[in-house]
Order: sequence, then structure tokens, then C-alpha cells
Amino acid sequence: MATIFVDMGDTLVKFVPRMHERIATTLKEEGIEVSEREVFRALVKHLGKYNFPHPEHDGLSPLDFSDILFELGRPADLNLVKKLSERNYLSDRYELYDDSIPFLKGLKDIGMKIVLVTNTTRKVHTILKTLGLYQYLDSVIASCDVGVMKPHPKIFYYALKEYGEPIFHIGDVYEIDFVGAKRAYISPILLDRFDFYPEIKESKVKDLYQALDLIKERLKYY
Repeated sequence: MATIFVDMGDTLVKFVPRMHERIATTLKEEGIEVSEREVFRALVKHLGKYNFPHPEHDGLSPLDFSDILFELGRPADLNLVKKLSERNYLSDRYELYDDSIPFLKGLKDIGMKIVLVTNTTRKVHTILKTLGLYQYLDSVIASCDVGVMKPHPKIFYYALKEYGEPIFHIGDVYEIDFVGAKRAYISPILLDRFDFYPEIKESKVKDLYQALDLIKERLKYY
């Protein structure tokens, strides 16, 4: 039976507001005019370099706003860095994207095993239960449980040991999901819902319906 690895946040589940949106709002309050795309790209470049779980951050890594401001091309004023670092950017509100359940049902209809591979806090288990996602998942590999985060390839090895090589890993962050999968020698699909990666032309989809079509096409040669 073939397997798919899939991310959770901004792939299946939308947090309201998303982390980069909260950071963008805070920066604007401090007089720094930035677009959502600019903040997203700066944030994920930072996370791609420093994404290691910290015991005080419940399975995630602390944000270094000196580096995020550097990626934004803005001066890292110490007072500003301190202000930004004192805020919480994680949201307690979450919902499914409209294409999430059709995508998961579509995978099950064609006999796929589905493994969630996600950087997240221990709240992941509450989220999955609340949104009814456990019924579709064969396993959950979460950074808060295994102590390692994408893009480090080791997080994928926990899933690889049990389920073998998947057809694809699907996620929304190039620097974390795409690069992390390639480091583990897994074929990636980048889910670019908001056109944040216009320069990426291959192995990219705009929604999970397109991802499902790619998977079905690959199965013909699997």
C-alpha cells in the first residue's frame, strides 16, 4: 500500500490569524511597513536555519527577531527586538481548509496510507481530535513528540522506519517541507496557496485538489 506524508499547519489546518500575519501586524504597529509575503518569506527563511525544538517552547523553536529583521532588510534595533520577542504569535483559533477533507477522503479512496509529519506543539492532538482528522491518519509524527523539526531529515525517518518511502511529502513551506523532504530523499510537493513562491515552478500546486491529481498520476508508475 502506497503512503503519503503530509504537513498540518497551512496545509490541512488554517490558524486564524496565521503566525506571519500576526508578526506583520505587530511590525506595522511599530512603524515598519511590510507586506504579508515579505514577512512570510523572512520568517520561513529564519525557521529553515534555526528550526530546533526548545523544551520551553513545547516542541517549537523560539523566534529570533534579530534574524527575522535581518531577512526583512530592516535594522535590528535592540528595543524593537525585545518588544517583538515578548509577544505570542501562536493562534488558538483553527479550522480546516475547504479542500482538506476531500483530499484526505480522495487518498483513502485510492487506498493510500497517510502519515502526518508536522512541526507543532502538544496541542496537535487536541487539534486533530477536534477537527476529526484522526480517522484519516495512519500515524502522526510531531516535533513535540520526537524532539526534532523539519527541515531536519531525522523527523521523516520516524515515518520512514514504519511506512517506508512515500510517494510524496506535501507541505506549504519550501524552506521547511520541500527542503526537509529532499534532505530525506523524499519527493516533495510545495503547496503554495497564496502565491508566496512565484519563483518555484516545479513540484508546486495551488491547492490540495491539484496535489491529489499529481498523486493519482504518480500512482500509474508506482
